[in-house]
Amino acid sequence: MVLSDAFSCLTRMRIYVKNMVMKIIHTQQQHQISTSYTLLVCLICVLTGFYCGCQGETFNLNVDGPSFEIVEKSGELTENEIWDGRVYITDTVTVPEGVTLTIRAGTIVGFEPIDTPSLLIVMGELYAEGSPDRMIVFGSLGKQQTQEQAPIAETTASTFGTDTPLRRQQRGLGQMVESTVNADPPRAGDWAGIQIETTSPNSRLTYTRIQHANIGIRIRTDAVQIERCLFGENRTGIICENTNPVISGSEFNRNGTGSKFQGSAAPDVEYNEFTANQYGIVCEDDSRPRIQYNILRANYENAIVCYSTASPEIVSNNITNNVGWAVYDGGRLRDNFIQGNKQVGGSITELSVGTQSEQFYGVEEAFEPRNSPVPEAGVPRENF
Repeated sequence: MVLSDAFSCLTRMRIYVKNMVMKIIHTQQQHQISTSYTLLVCLICVLTGFYCGCQGETFNLNVDGPSFEIVEKSGELTENEIWDGRVYITDTVTVPEGVTLTIRAGTIVGFEPIDTPSLLIVMGELYAEGSPDRMIVFGSLGKQQTQEQAPIAETTASTFGTDTPLRRQQRGLGQMVESTVNADPPRAGDWAGIQIETTSPNSRLTYTRIQHANIGIRIRTDAVQIERCLFGENRTGIICENTNPVISGSEFNRNGTGSKFQGSAAPDVEYNEFTANQYGIVCEDDSRPRIQYNILRANYENAIVCYSTASPEIVSNNITNNVGWAVYDGGRLRDNFIQGNKQVGGSITELSVGTQSEQFYGVEEAFEPRNSPVPEAGVPRENF
């Protein structure tokens, strides 16, 4: 919620500054006083910094540092780039083969919703490596809505002196800048997400939060490492297509689907937490992920669901209090703690070794059920 508020503040700041500058231009045309323009611009910058700071946002707007500048990006990068501070994506950005995009800790990358949601396409290399206290954030700025007010009544010529075409034009400028600006809150699908293509030789994301996307990260190569990241309020957090990346130590919270594996995908999914999603993990086609040492808790449908011939290895997880099945229609279970799923009662632990029970359905096999939680499961909490 706090990070969503940060994006909302950034949107209000941009709209506020734009409108105030328009008013300054109008004032300068009327009075021809250049010093007023300079002083007012400085005042806007300072007041905007105080405004965002008073809102309790997670980012610090420093008017003396480079992070104050909001950099706009779109199109294909032509050389290696380093992003830092505030980056505003106005259309799809492509990192071509042979080019590296590095995103520094604390950077906020904002996407404004448009009719065709923007992508970050990575054909080269992407390194988005934050830190525990300065995470990188990708998310929506929310959709702007502007309503123009009714035209201002015509001012008599005596107010401005002798009426001339120039003065009539100046009055027109003054009428146009008066408007009411609202912003819809960010929501899932506002931007398309990050797409890492088969040509990418290496990419790594750590301590990065990805929110409000259609698909947070679509992975089409093995050479990707996702570690210590947060995926929230996306339609789908991660999709792996025929790939075997490592996804570890990350949180998936309030997504439509936490992670989805397609084709022959066989990633290592370990030490993560999937909570309050519609579905925790979805395995499709002939995917065979290894799902171990995770927490899957309080998801609104099934914790793990399998389609077609998907057959995940599900080892040493804590699968508890999901509204739907703990595991549905596939998978091999071993050494899992399964309790309170399918509304059987919060304290009922599943100890069955059959292919179906009150809490899982249609699995291939189930061995060594636990009567106590796996202590190692979930995201390691040191420095996170």
